[in-house]
Amino acid sequence: MRPAWQTSTCRCQLALALALGLGCGDEREAPDAKPPVVERDRAAEASGRAERFAAAPDWDTLIELLGQRHNLARELLGPHRMHYVASLRTGPVGVEADAPLPSVELDQPIYERFAVTDELELRWGSAPGEPIRLLLEQHNEHEHGRALIVLGEQVWSQLDGREWLARPLESDLWQVWADDAQHAVLDLVELAGPYADLGEVETTELDGRPALRVSLRASEQQHPDRFVEPPSPWRRWARVEIGAATIVVDRATGLWLSAQIELSWSFEDRAGRELRGEARFDGRVEVPDAPPLIRPPADASPVPERERPELLRQRMLDGLAGP
Repeated sequence: MRPAWQTSTCRCQLALALALGLGCGDEREAPDAKPPVVERDRAAEASGRAERFAAAPDWDTLIELLGQRHNLARELLGPHRMHYVASLRTGPVGVEADAPLPSVELDQPIYERFAVTDELELRWGSAPGEPIRLLLEQHNEHEHGRALIVLGEQVWSQLDGREWLARPLESDLWQVWADDAQHAVLDLVELAGPYADLGEVETTELDGRPALRVSLRASEQQHPDRFVEPPSPWRRWARVEIGAATIVVDRATGLWLSAQIELSWSFEDRAGRELRGEARFDGRVEVPDAPPLIRPPADASPVPERERPELLRQRMLDGLAGP
């Protein structure tokens, strides 16, 4: 295709020739035709990535596969169900998990302990081109959680076990939540990355789908280029150990279908005291014969609207007042 300035010049010359009565004969150029629209074959692209990884396994390609967004799962897997349980714990070394935290001197940082078991279920019930049918539930033992149901253009949400609230679908926030769930395995693999190498990559089958079983093992050397820090950096000062890590990747799409990961790490807090953490993850993605059941909640209230004085004034006066 010609650059835009060349196309504009050609058209100006043609217009000038017509205005002067000059004939262009058979050599007159036809206006540039629009380039053909080439539709991406996302299924072929996804399969190609998985096959490249199978032929020559490498860390960057594994990260690319695990980093694929949930919209690809919606398109290529169709109706499916994801479920995982993730346990995360951090606390001071030498203090039992059920023992009280030690006291500290005045003006010294306190000891901190963190423990949560997070359970998530995601159901997608639509075939490509059909209206949205999504259920996402996530909660932990501390009575914190969220739930979301999207059916067509209507959405219901629930936070921390409170009442369900209903509203029209007005944003794509549900896609962010779905991507967060899809990337749960990626988050742990990135944590292990600086201290891990690829183990065996074997062909296998899961629920009748050809797949690749990928394992991680402890690396003999550190890989500093793989550090992915959270908003509050700490990983560069930690040492991560791999207890077990096995991931099953769908060979047709490159999406993860199963993962069992156990990691532990150690680092120092602000006072130079050693802390130790651990993570355990067990997750599955299933593609059932029939779409998973998704229904609206039995009882829900409209989302409360914030009062807007100007709109309220117009509504009450029904246009009687001037601007």
